[in-house]
Amino acid sequence: MFAQSRRPLAVSILLVSAGLLAACGGSSSSSDSADGHDHTDIESAGRLALYDADSSAIKVVDLDHGDVLSSLALSGAAPTLVASPGYRYAVAIQRADDRVSFVDGGLYTEDHGDHMHDYAETPSLLALTLNDHRPTHYSPGEAHGVVFFDGGDAARSKVTAFSDASLGNGDAVASLDLENSMHGVAKLIDGHLFVTYRDASITDTTLPAAVERYHLDGTRFEFEARYSEPCPKLHGAAANSHELAFGCSDGVLVIDLDEAGYPARKFANPEGLPEGARIGTLVANHDVEALVGIAGDQLFVINAESPAQPYTELDLGGSVGRVAQGFTTHGEAFYVLGDDGALRLFDPANGWALVSTVSVVAPLTEASSKPALTPSASQDRLYVTDAPNQAVIEVDTTEGRVVRTLDVGFPASSLAWLGLTDSGHNHEHEH
Repeated sequence: MFAQSRRPLAVSILLVSAGLLAACGGSSSSSDSADGHDHTDIESAGRLALYDADSSAIKVVDLDHGDVLSSLALSGAAPTLVASPGYRYAVAIQRADDRVSFVDGGLYTEDHGDHMHDYAETPSLLALTLNDHRPTHYSPGEAHGVVFFDGGDAARSKVTAFSDASLGNGDAVASLDLENSMHGVAKLIDGHLFVTYRDASITDTTLPAAVERYHLDGTRFEFEARYSEPCPKLHGAAANSHELAFGCSDGVLVIDLDEAGYPARKFANPEGLPEGARIGTLVANHDVEALVGIAGDQLFVINAESPAQPYTELDLGGSVGRVAQGFTTHGEAFYVLGDDGALRLFDPANGWALVSTVSVVAPLTEASSKPALTPSASQDRLYVTDAPNQAVIEVDTTEGRVVRTLDVGFPASSLAWLGLTDSGHNHEHEH
């Protein structure tokens, strides 16, 4: 099914005048209160940051009115766009250009002591960039985002952490230079940095084989320990509120975030995997008890609290190939986009039952551009790029249906939702 309403998107730049910004520094709406302050509470569906390769620019679209608010030139290769922990900034990762840039989406909240104040301003490109070798994996957490720079033959790996507050001040929070280069990942959880380690003796692969733990001390990371449990050819990491998991060639390494000392244990690969297959991608959500491990087109729900039988396979049906997957922001749904163009919505709170299958794009071939997906953090919405039709599809993940098609007028290759949310939920992503 493909229920939708066509809604043209004006390709024009809407400039927000400083004269329209009122009370405590400005906003697009306000209301008087008994204490004499103008308390501004903005109701908005948010904004989308989209990359337009045709014009080499990041365009920020207002989801309330369908306007392009800003078109921000970005030289170099097409970036991967993701959201900062507080959803104010779009993080533009350009691995081939050794650069990470940031776009201020313009929607944010400030604490004014006696009240919270929402702002709606013109999106802008920050002067701050991170310029280190091969930025590859980004891990958002509740308070910090972490970029892992792989390095290369002439450069060691590096980890840089930032917050919405630090970006507002034009700076990162802290960085860590590692001993050598690797295709790795790092997670910053409750002030502790869990980061991959590759011994210099490993020369047959750039994949790490162990995990180290540091703690954040002001503006630097201090070493705590290296885990003795091996994780050969480590690839893939994700965390919920209880566990942090890493994908290994021989299974999954799980670190207990609730126990003192953060102990680790190892689960062997699930039975039934083809020879040579392994879980190399992990997905998690702060509000969901289980994690999801991915091995090719096979998806496994991982229940670390059931060590005797930790894996349950999710069935996509038939010969459907996996294209993209993830959780909605607060974990109400786990979605999988198949190569048949259909979006499958599973309910983690109801035994991971398949509750909806929604056709969103045409069936994909090897020559097709891969759709990008991003969830809203303020509504039960998921946005999917449809590059051949120069559109973005909006899906209601509660009702399981397409509710709108935005005709953006260019083939967007990446997108990120930005906006206001009153939730302090974490929003883990896959690696």
